Amino acid sequence: MAEDKFEQAVIEKLKSEGWEYLSDYSGVTVDHLYDHWRDILNQNNFNRLDGQALSDNEFNQVCIELMKNKTPYDAQLMLAGAGGVGTIPLTRDDGTQLELEIFYGDEVAGGHSRYEVVNQVTFNDLKLSLSSKRRVDVVLLINGLPVAHIEEKDDSLQNQWTAFEQFQKYDGDGMYTGLFSFVQVQFILSQNSAHYFARPKNSQSYNRDFVFGWRDEKGQDITDTMQFIHDVLGIPALHRLVTVNMIPDAANDNLMVMRSYQIQATRKILDRMREMDNNDLVEKEGGYIWHTTGSGKTVTSFKVAQLLAAMPRVQDVLFIVDRVDLVNQTYENFQSFAYKTFENRIKVVNGGQLKRELKHDQMSHIYLITIQGLDKAVKSGLLSKHRMVILMDEAHRSASGDAVARIKQALPRTTWFGFTGTPNFYSDEVHEVKTSKDISTYDIFGPRLHRYTIKDAIGDGNVLGFDVTYYETSYEADKKVKLSEKELEKEVYTSAPFRQSVVEDIKNNWVSNSSGPIEMGVRKPNQFQGMLAVSGKQAVAAYYGLFKQLAPELRVAMTYSRDENNGVGTADLQSFLKQAMQDYIEAYGTHDFLTDKNPQRAYLNDITKRIARKKPYNKGDDADRLDLIIVSDQLLTGFDSKYINIIYMDKLMKEGPLIQAMSRTNRTIDRTAKPHGKVRFFRKGELMEENVKNALVIYTKGGNDTVADAEKLPDDSEQKELFDDGILAPKIVDQIHDLEPQIERLQELAGEDFSQVPKSEKEQVEFAGKAAEVNSAVQKLVQQGYVMGTEVEDGDNKVVLGIKDDRQLSALQARMNDVNELLPPEKRVDMTNIEIKLHSYANEIIDYDVLVDLLNAYMDETTHDKRQAVENHVKSMDQDSREEIGEVLNDIEAGKYQEHFNTETLKTTRKKIRSEQQELKVYRWAANHNYNGNDIFSAYQDYLPGVALVDNPKLNQKLQDVEQKLDIGFFETADFEQSVLAYFDKINYK
Repeated sequence: MAEDKFEQAVIEKLKSEGWEYLSDYSGVTVDHLYDHWRDILNQNNFNRLDGQALSDNEFNQVCIELMKNKTPYDAQLMLAGAGGVGTIPLTRDDGTQLELEIFYGDEVAGGHSRYEVVNQVTFNDLKLSLSSKRRVDVVLLINGLPVAHIEEKDDSLQNQWTAFEQFQKYDGDGMYTGLFSFVQVQFILSQNSAHYFARPKNSQSYNRDFVFGWRDEKGQDITDTMQFIHDVLGIPALHRLVTVNMIPDAANDNLMVMRSYQIQATRKILDRMREMDNNDLVEKEGGYIWHTTGSGKTVTSFKVAQLLAAMPRVQDVLFIVDRVDLVNQTYENFQSFAYKTFENRIKVVNGGQLKRELKHDQMSHIYLITIQGLDKAVKSGLLSKHRMVILMDEAHRSASGDAVARIKQALPRTTWFGFTGTPNFYSDEVHEVKTSKDISTYDIFGPRLHRYTIKDAIGDGNVLGFDVTYYETSYEADKKVKLSEKELEKEVYTSAPFRQSVVEDIKNNWVSNSSGPIEMGVRKPNQFQGMLAVSGKQAVAAYYGLFKQLAPELRVAMTYSRDENNGVGTADLQSFLKQAMQDYIEAYGTHDFLTDKNPQRAYLNDITKRIARKKPYNKGDDADRLDLIIVSDQLLTGFDSKYINIIYMDKLMKEGPLIQAMSRTNRTIDRTAKPHGKVRFFRKGELMEENVKNALVIYTKGGNDTVADAEKLPDDSEQKELFDDGILAPKIVDQIHDLEPQIERLQELAGEDFSQVPKSEKEQVEFAGKAAEVNSAVQKLVQQGYVMGTEVEDGDNKVVLGIKDDRQLSALQARMNDVNELLPPEKRVDMTNIEIKLHSYANEIIDYDVLVDLLNAYMDETTHDKRQAVENHVKSMDQDSREEIGEVLNDIEAGKYQEHFNTETLKTTRKKIRSEQQELKVYRWAANHNYNGNDIFSAYQDYLPGVALVDNPKLNQKLQDVEQKLDIGFFETADFEQSVLAYFDKINYK
């Protein structure tokens, strides 16, 4: 569809959604829109103006007032006004002062609000543009104010990002001033894609990471533009988007727009409250929102709190967290997101203050308090029958049964809503979800209202996947060494040699893990920070001392909270923390926290600001840098910094707490510099690998909210793959294999050392695009820890990247830039925003749907070419997986499979083949060692990966039975057991 026809189709759809098309104000200069707005001002303010229309002088005064809007943030505050009505001050020619009403945020799809659409408006006097005029596609007006700007692209001719660059150019030209300063949201539409984003504060702040698509209530992407217009640009949806769903960010002088899942979650909570109001009842369990860590729960929860506080029947909102430091952090965020008129209605309180505050008869407030503080107030006599709402952050851990029961009894007319990234579930054996919980988030808060999982967030690019490395000690690897958990803890994990080896590993790899991307042969150091999570306060103090001794060049801090278990040596631990605070004060020249009323809180506040590079540590001054922070439990939840790219773990974790800790690393920043969040496990590598996989199962699939749920049969449509693209980083060896043909082609085009410029324009276009992709991929490899020029194990062989060193990569980058400059503008590659597709762990489920389609195509027509297509697709998989797919291909050829596969049936088929192959391997191995195959296979059926023989009595007994049958001597039993278990480990490992 040609672009002009597509634009007409968009306008027709908008008209069907309630917008009025103004033909008289389309195809005109922007001055005409000022005239139109003037007419609307006169109509909407007829009584205020005593029927006397604005004079030229008065309207000019109003237009001058608009020039105060330097950013969309300023314009949003003007639109919001006070009490939901946006106004502009005016002094009339006769000296009378009044406020002109310009916008009605509360009058959605009614009252004074007018909804109009214009197109092809021309700007012919842009002060900052070299062009004589600019023409925009479509503008949406509410009460004459242009609040939304749409650019369309014919996706058969142009990439959608051309429109993004166009918006940026318009901004740089100075278009968004005066009347157009009210543009809050920008839209990119083509026939088969639709995106939106909040207008940035200036042309330098345009960032593709904040361009969002839309998902429906079921989590399905909406790529049909007409459906997108209905969902997002219709009335009242667009009016809500530019009012209710906008977040002013005072800390950054910026404007944020909520994503679809945030909007839907907010609406679900408000709908629940309205349902109760309409039925004149109070339900204590309102429901919970499951939005994965890093997806913006703070923004969502604040917007919900603000909207609930504005509901006529709600007297107050209590926002509950479980740590004092999070109360202050949340308060700062809430203040930053609040409109000026709302700032004084947000208060941090303790139990005693809350008892006094709840007696007020003023407008509703948002009170921030810890769960401990609220419980303490209840124990000391707090009672209230006010209609209130409790919003609980980190609901998976904040709500203990006893405290909640007491609070619910003391506040009987209070409804509870929970926000969590990792809900508590009961086990779900049908979906292979195993948890250790005896109470679920549902039990505390009621039904799940909305879900946005880690899989969704990675797919949307809102958080990163994980690059995970597992280590084990020589004691764990040596099967002859039989140590219990307590002995391992005492003899290994708390030993000086083990902790020294951890510090040495962190120190030796610090440059690689903390540096930025390679630019012209150089990696800029110290671009990222890390966390070290250890098991207990004593370990925090011990590691801090070791870093001072073994790695004094690193800037390290430590912290733990009063809430954490003290164990033995409490006085010593306080002394250690005090010394660490003194070290910190001297190192950075801060004020003396030790003299503060609450030294620990002041110290922690400074640490978190420093490692997140928030004011006053946001100026890029290296003297402000903090490299590593050592913690036990503190900061493993609720703390965000996009500059943390790695967490080292010397502790065992599982389920929700494990995902929470890992998620400290996965906030997005430059994808070339930080393609994944890195996680390094120093204890029990095998066990932690299982724990990570199980946790990802739980928080991509979800478990049972109630015990009764476990009895339900699964819905086939809800069966999803265990790991989706991007959750875990691909193996380095697989990435090198993927890069080999691309690097070889680049060398064909530009020479072995990338010293030549390709001659033809066709080759230059190919080289520029491919070189940009290779450069990004190599940067990801380096960030993952690969050292160029080194060989990597690939089974019995070794592979090395075709780009051998920084100098060769620098030559590629230089030639890439040279070639790109030679190309005409419309054919140049955007070097700064190459889209990076994240891949799943070990390439096991890369493009799994594509594999299904290829196998089904081969089932339809068993030709050599179609079989070759499948084999080419699975080349990057491990050998066992390739063999499984090969078996499927053979069975298709033999006519065994007649019905098309889907992802679930293919998974089941592969699982069956794998089981059969493993059985055959066990029998072969037993025969080769002169053992009875039935006995060895029977033992294999009781084998549990990662579980020691001493902890697996069934397997232990079976092996003892075999030893008796074979009359294996006492001194040979250990060798026998070790060889059997080693083989079981080998064939079971994936």
